[in-house]
Amino acid sequence: MKRIAFGAGGTALVLWLTVNGLFQCASQKTKAVENYDLYFQKGQEAFNKKRWDKAIENFTLVVLNSPGGDLADDAQFYLGECYFNRKEYLLAISEYQRLTERYIYSPLAEDANYKIALSQFKEAPRYQRDQEYALSALQSFQDFIDTYPNSKYYPEAERKIGEIRSRLARKMYESGRLYRKLEQWESAIIYLDKTLELYYDTEWITKAKLEKAHCLIRLRQFDQYQQLLKEIKIQKKFPPTSEELTLLERIYLREQKRIAREEHKKTS
Repeated sequence: MKRIAFGAGGTALVLWLTVNGLFQCASQKTKAVENYDLYFQKGQEAFNKKRWDKAIENFTLVVLNSPGGDLADDAQFYLGECYFNRKEYLLAISEYQRLTERYIYSPLAEDANYKIALSQFKEAPRYQRDQEYALSALQSFQDFIDTYPNSKYYPEAERKIGEIRSRLARKMYESGRLYRKLEQWESAIIYLDKTLELYYDTEWITKAKLEKAHCLIRLRQFDQYQQLLKEIKIQKKFPPTSEELTLLERIYLREQKRIAREEHKKTS
């Protein structure tokens, strides 16, 4: 490769081009600061057209170039909304949290706190898998209704709390049911009792009681079984079906027959 030589004039030209380039870059940055409201408008237009990438680009310019401006908290909230609409809930949570941390007194703080909880809820998988985000959402929704008791989101937040508790109850119940199927009666009862203790207000309490009654029959703890059966029969909220009670009675009679056969073998 040939070495390119510059004379004195060439060196001056290179320096001029370099300085001029830097000046142009600085001018462009200054222009961005002076026109952040224009970027906000472009961001809104892109958002309304569901062009999330373009919206994110423009709202980010607003937040970076005018962090203390009148539109900064709005742009920050829009960033969360962009990621939320793209179903990138972890990124949405991060953007909403920036708003609640940087703009504590923003009128959008309430919306952002609700959206944090909702994003955690949507990120949570089905009941069979780990429920870390469900637990986080439960706490966030609870904190929300405690902080904003008059919020327009209050009824929906309460419904979400109910949904999450039901999901967590089902996971606990299914663990107990699995142990029952494996005929590990004591382990099953541990999980079923936890379901009854922690999620007493969900629809899973009846099923948990029925499963526990099944385990008590197989353990031949008939006094406890009869006591629990009475409780199940008088239960007004989430009452058992006649089919469920009939099935439980069949299990009880089958165990009684098994005991009778065992006694017969001993005496024969």
